[in-house]
Formats: sequence, C-alpha cells, structure tokens
Amino acid sequence: MKKLIPVFLLLVCITANAQPISKKGERFLPEAGDWAVGLDAVPFLNYFGNFFNQNGNTSPSTEFTNSNFAITAKKFKKADMAYRVSMRLGVFNDNVKAFVPEFSVDPTNTTVEDKYSRTFTNLYTSFGIEKRKGNTRIQGFYGAEAGLGFGTEKHTFDYGNAITPENTSPTRSEFNLVFQDDPREITNIDSQGAFMTEFKKGTEFSIGARAFLGAEVFLFPKWSLGFEFGFGMGYKFAGNSTIISEQWTVPVGGTSEQFVTTIQDEGGTSEFRIDTDNTGGAVFMYFYF
Repeated sequence: MKKLIPVFLLLVCITANAQPISKKGERFLPEAGDWAVGLDAVPFLNYFGNFFNQNGNTSPSTEFTNSNFAITAKKFKKADMAYRVSMRLGVFNDNVKAFVPEFSVDPTNTTVEDKYSRTFTNLYTSFGIEKRKGNTRIQGFYGAEAGLGFGTEKHTFDYGNAITPENTSPTRSEFNLVFQDDPREITNIDSQGAFMTEFKKGTEFSIGARAFLGAEVFLFPKWSLGFEFGFGMGYKFAGNSTIISEQWTVPVGGTSEQFVTTIQDEGGTSEFRIDTDNTGGAVFMYFYF
C-alpha cells in the first residue's frame, strides 16, 4: 500500500483545480438517474506503479470492492444522493470420481465408482444511502448501510464397495476435502480406518450495519478513483458442524465387531464486533453511466 499512496496523491493534485466539464462538454460528476459499478483499484495502481521500479509488471486483475465477493452498484436519485446496493448469490456443486477394484467372493476384473461431492451456497446483500459534497472533480461522500449474509457447505461421499461381514475393510478411494474457508487438511479416511460419508458445516449467518466516509477524484468524465472508511457493528453465527462416518468395529458399550455409524459434532461459533473498516482494497474505482 505504501507505493500506492504517492500515485493516488499525484492524481489528486493533477485534478484538484480542474473544472467538472471536459473540453468536449462532458460532465465529470454523476447526475440524477446515473448508475455506477465499482471495483478494487489496487491491481491497476500496482500495474502503473511498477513502471517506476524494477519489480516487473503483470496485467492487472479485476477485483471486488469488498471481502464478500459481492457486486457493488449505485443508483443516483439526485446528483448528491444515491442508493448503494451489494449482491452476491453463489451456488456451487462439483463431483470428483475415482475407480477401485470391485469386491467379490469370486475373482473379477471389474471396477466400482467412488464419488466425492461438494455443495456450497452463499448469499450476501446490503443496502445503504450515500450523500455527496463538492462541485469540483474531488467529491466527498458519507452515509450508512446494512448487510445480511448466509452460507452453507456440505461434503458427501458415496462408495462402490460396501462394508459387509464378508468385506469389513473394503477398498475405497481417498479424497482430500477442499473447504471454502477452513485451513484444515483432512481426508475422508481417518487414522482409525473410518470412512467419512458426510461432513456438513454449520450454517453461517451474519448481520451488520455501518456508517462510512470517503472521497472520490474524477480523473475522466464519469470515471473516478476513491477511498472509503467505515465504522460499524456486526454479528456472525456459525451453527454446529456434523461429521458422519462408517466403520466395521466394536461400538461403544458393545462386545463384538459390527457395522457402526458414528455422528461427531464439532460445535459452532458466534462473534460480535464493533470496529472500523475499509472497503477491502482500500482504494476503489467507479464507472458511472
């Protein structure tokens, strides 16, 4: 971020005394009825900043203006007032398949299929009101917004070879679980030889509200760079996670081995926070139309 500050300040100085109408008669500032979409400006500032050092350069990438991977847009009801909306709706499902020799009391050359499936659902939305100050190509803004989030995650496993008295330790594929936001590295087969059949993460729910303050520099007509800081509160809850596994073993309180299904609860979490924040990349870019 240190090398981005001089670049941003240089752009501010260049445009500080400029007029809000271009030589072609185009207005720089947003007007009533305009829409705007935003993205993180840091990759672009890094790209241009690297022209002045020896770090080399790569093409800039388009990033979200927030950590929720939500599309951000504004609708101007008046030149100095806009509604702000963020939205994310994500539904993801994928399947990984593998094949292992089929168990049979008689020798065979056939295989059976093992399958690992992941399903994620993510919803985030926010709504707010923004007021603006200034008639030059540098405008300040302030306002408030509220947000709501929801997420689920589930991992399931289907095996071709069943656990039976004739096949108490079947040949099954080992898969690495890939989570959305969990640093653990685990597989579907634990150290005791139990096979996971389902890992259901606890449902996540979040709600929050914040006040924000920032400024934008309009470098070109309806094209700006800016920054934003906020102060808000939020509550986040994650429900109980459940792991279901199966194994041929002696059950708790039992005397002999048999087919056993185990349900393990991991517990949930909750947090409440009041703190300052910024918009993820700290410096954003908006396009108005």
